Amino acid sequence: MSKLFNLVLLPTLLLLTVGTVAAVEPLTNPTAAEQLKQLNDQTIIATRVLLDSEWDQFKHGADEATWSLATVWGWRVSESQDWGVRLKLPLVYDQRDNGIAGLGDLEVGTGTAFRLNNTWRTAGGLELHVDTASDPTLGDRVWRLKSAWGAAHDVTDWVTLNFNVDYSHSTAEEHKVPPQHYLELSLPAIFILPYDWSINGKYEAKVDFENGGHWTHIVNVGVAKRLSNVPLVLSATLEKSLDGGPKKFQANFTIVYFFERYHVPK
Repeated sequence: MSKLFNLVLLPTLLLLTVGTVAAVEPLTNPTAAEQLKQLNDQTIIATRVLLDSEWDQFKHGADEATWSLATVWGWRVSESQDWGVRLKLPLVYDQRDNGIAGLGDLEVGTGTAFRLNNTWRTAGGLELHVDTASDPTLGDRVWRLKSAWGAAHDVTDWVTLNFNVDYSHSTAEEHKVPPQHYLELSLPAIFILPYDWSINGKYEAKVDFENGGHWTHIVNVGVAKRLSNVPLVLSATLEKSLDGGPKKFQANFTIVYFFERYHVPK
């Protein structure tokens, strides 16, 4: 019961706080607002490069750090459609195994997004997770294919709600790792604040079909700032599982640079 209460309370508090601020302050400019949305909205495709630093705190005092360099190339197909290609290369430091560091698992994907009208968008794509880790402990030790679909609705100029569905299954396993087969459902909410700030909250549910259909639940909250003179967005997020597990929490700090000259505004 307490978990359900927290899930309802968090978005409500965020909505009330942002609504109060937006009522008395000017909204951020449209270009900055769209870039802030892209941190959690897969229905907006634009050319960008990002560096993500992830810190995982496990129980019994173990830590793991991951630095990921990723890029998205996006281009306009028509007045209502965009296409994109994504590449992600992680570097991992795992303190749990005598400080092993090296290359993680490469991810490459492609997808397309459609603007249905002024407030509704949808997108879909495919992603391949490749077993490229330089050490087995630094990766998942599987080749995995993920199909994704999402929809987004701009409720107002400063509130965007999303619904995403990701279906993943491993196509090959290494080092006797069991097969992976799961479904992820997520509900991100993005709130644009004055002066090029934003906050976001996300609830995620995962169904593990290889573990008897076991459900896990995760909440994620974050804050982001778009710099005034440079198309650069800085963001920090904190993620916590509601079902226990080996990980206490996960923290991310992300820097995203947007190549605005390659993006045609709506």
